[in-house]
Amino acid sequence: MSAIIKDTLYVKPTRPTKHVQIPLSNCDIIMPPVYQGLIYFFKNDLKKDNFMNIKKLLESLGDVLNDYYPLAGTLKSAPDGRSIIDCNDQGVQFIIAECSDITINQLEEKNWEHAATPYGLTQLSSMAKIDPFISIIQHTTFADGSVALGLGIHHQVVDGFGLFTFIENWGRRARLEQIDPPIHDRSLLKASGNPPTNVPSEYTVLKPTENISSRSGNPSPLTTKIFRFSQDVLKRLRDYYSFGIPNGSWISTNDALVAHLWRTTTRARNIDLSTEIFCSFALNGRDRLNIPKNYYGNVALQIYPKMLVSQLINGSPSSVALQVRKAVTDMNESRIRSIIDWIEQQPDKSLVVASCMHNAEDLVLTNWAKFHKHDLIDFGDGTPIKQRMGRKFAANGLYIIFGVEDGIEVYISLQTDKLEILEQDPEFKKFIS
Repeated sequence: MSAIIKDTLYVKPTRPTKHVQIPLSNCDIIMPPVYQGLIYFFKNDLKKDNFMNIKKLLESLGDVLNDYYPLAGTLKSAPDGRSIIDCNDQGVQFIIAECSDITINQLEEKNWEHAATPYGLTQLSSMAKIDPFISIIQHTTFADGSVALGLGIHHQVVDGFGLFTFIENWGRRARLEQIDPPIHDRSLLKASGNPPTNVPSEYTVLKPTENISSRSGNPSPLTTKIFRFSQDVLKRLRDYYSFGIPNGSWISTNDALVAHLWRTTTRARNIDLSTEIFCSFALNGRDRLNIPKNYYGNVALQIYPKMLVSQLINGSPSSVALQVRKAVTDMNESRIRSIIDWIEQQPDKSLVVASCMHNAEDLVLTNWAKFHKHDLIDFGDGTPIKQRMGRKFAANGLYIIFGVEDGIEVYISLQTDKLEILEQDPEFKKFIS
């Protein structure tokens, strides 16, 4: 059950674009040098012969790249370690594939479990070696004429908000509709030139001989499963983590979810009680920094609450949720600008990495629940019925949250024995749909 590649094309903008060099911002370069991406499944209910027609997709992709021209470029490094987008119209890699031994109905019958997803629907893995191309797209046809569309964009070029905005606008151009053009002016996030007000604990500087993989380790084996939380369960979860909160304080549903996953995962990992650990999750900083919503780059600011294991698993649930809420509140404009200024002071910016690692202790979450409006994604043949990560998705302690009609689905990737313990945790099981 695996896709077979039939052809690889390179799609360029249909018009000559600005051949400029765009240095990445300090908010870009602190992102991990990996592809972020996902797979959309489109069901051919009416058995159309030209369902999700490749020619139409290629033409509309070339059209939308006139506005998103940096995605058709390549990355190169500057002497200070800052990557630069070379807008050279080299093109987006477009892979054409087939998966002739399975239908969408079969995936539905298996309840869209991660283990049922065919291999090879995207050529990306969670920690893939970066290809020369900034963007990679794959069109895979199933036995029943349905289609999986896999998309991946280098994470240092754009955040999740930008990834989904591009997909939506590509669909609009396929339907011959107008789009709100993206803004590529990275100077909106330039450093102030002033010394930073503090050294951020959320980031660290690697030694020149050190790399991320040597710090995070490579625990094995890993297992990935999908867990579902209905809207009713999420409400109960928030109520549970709100119990005992002082008057005048509050937590969001996301605060409760982060606290719950962090708390139960840490308990399953059986970490020494005196260890201080991080939890990382992203926050869209466009409003905090007064950046236009159509700015195309990373403004996904990482929030890093940290706690002692003893406090995390033995304290009250509300104390964990309040710690998460405080970390969100503390990430205000002043703090963000100070982090940007601190990064600017580093001689080799390629050595700046997050303190939070995939190290069998910390937890990393990405919440894409707000990007589940499938009705906005339509290339002319209807909206997708499901979104999924690639089969090779695996990184210890990396959780991805998708929105669905009646709640959320959480991809959980952990060491196999720890995941088995987590599944049996009474507090974790209490809120699984």
